[in-house]
This record gives sequence, C-alpha cells and structure tokens, in this order.
Amino acid sequence: MTRALCLTIGLLLLTLPVLAHDPFIEDHDWGGFEEPFVVTDAAISYALYGYLDDDDVDVFQLDFAEAGELLRVEVLTPVCGEHYVDFQPQFVIVAPTDAVFEPLEVELPFDLPEETAILHASFDPALVAEATPEPRTTFIEPFGGTAFYQGEKIDLEAPTAGAYWIVVFNPDGISGDYTLATGYREVFNSPRDQVMTNVRAIQSGEWLHRRCDLPPDDPDAVIEHEHDH
Repeated sequence: MTRALCLTIGLLLLTLPVLAHDPFIEDHDWGGFEEPFVVTDAAISYALYGYLDDDDVDVFQLDFAEAGELLRVEVLTPVCGEHYVDFQPQFVIVAPTDAVFEPLEVELPFDLPEETAILHASFDPALVAEATPEPRTTFIEPFGGTAFYQGEKIDLEAPTAGAYWIVVFNPDGISGDYTLATGYREVFNSPRDQVMTNVRAIQSGEWLHRRCDLPPDDPDAVIEHEHDH
C-alpha cells in the first residue's frame, strides 16, 4: 500500500465522525411502492445518491417510531457541466390517509397505493408553469467536494407513527442523477468499509451517469453502470 493511499484512508477514518450523512449509492434500480428503499430509523441522516431513468420513479420508505418526530427531506441535483442545468427532480411525501388532514391534489405520473394521500409536494404545477426561469443557486458540499444546485428542503412533524414514503421523480421524464437527503441524527448504521467505499465514489464522481467534461449532445457523455440494466 502506498504512503499516499495510507494517508487518504487515514483522513477518511478521521473524517467519518463529522460527515453530515450516511451515504448510499444506488447499486440496483431503486423500486416503486412494491419494493421501496427502506430507512428503518427515519431520524438517522442519510444521503441517497440515485439516478432517474426516463420516466423513472424512486420510492423510499421512512419508518417513524412515534408521532411528532421530525421528517426532513431535501433533493439536490449535482452540477455536471451543462448536463443538469434544466434537470429538476421533484418529490412528494406520501402518508397513510389517517395522517393527512388536508391531502394535496396534484397530478402525478404514477398511482398512489390505496389508503394513502399526499402530505407534501415539492412543486405546485400552476406556479411552475407561470414561473420565470432564473439562474439556479449552487453550493459545494464540503466533504465530498461535490457542487450541487440548491433544492427544496422541508421539515415536517410526522402526524402519526408508522411508514411514510418519499417519491422522487422528474415531471418532464428526463433522466439524471440526484441526491436525496433525509433525517437529522448524525450516526452511521452502515459498515465502515461500505461508507469509505461510497465516500471515495462520491469524491471521484464515479457515481455520476454523465461525463461532466463533455457537452450534453455528445453521445460519449452518457455513462452506463452495471445496475442500469
């Protein structure tokens, strides 16, 4: 093992306790309501690095042990050359009907399971249609060094205990990479080796499905991963 590699691993080990989120990278297609990605403790802070195929929908289940717990969600898009300038994935929070006192009525490109309703939507179709395009705010995530477009961050109190679902999708049906951040308690459930492997992939940009140094119209700019098939 080279001295440089030893130093890199050492720095990762020292830095892990102060990471904001336990990172997961999509290594198989995250499913729909039938097979969601399950977060058994919704309080734990996770960063879920995913990819939306054309007309794709990714569903994440957050389990709450008690009513009144904080439900925190944020969806971000990485800055990758000119690829994701217009890519703005949205999300809805779906809850059991008895937890939603005033369900939202929005048109969605997928069906909700029975006895569920929309607790929150990251978009208002009427406002989106009337909005004047403006430059998107960007920031750099300090540990991974990844530049992101600022997305919506929502904090809600879970009205009841039980399962809630975060559905990430793009109303335009365009494919692209995104990061879903959930939770607030900075602890790590994942094995240390898995966390380190994911951190290295995030820092290097290996998780992305685009070559940021190539223009969007270059066919070589699209990167296919094994789990895409």
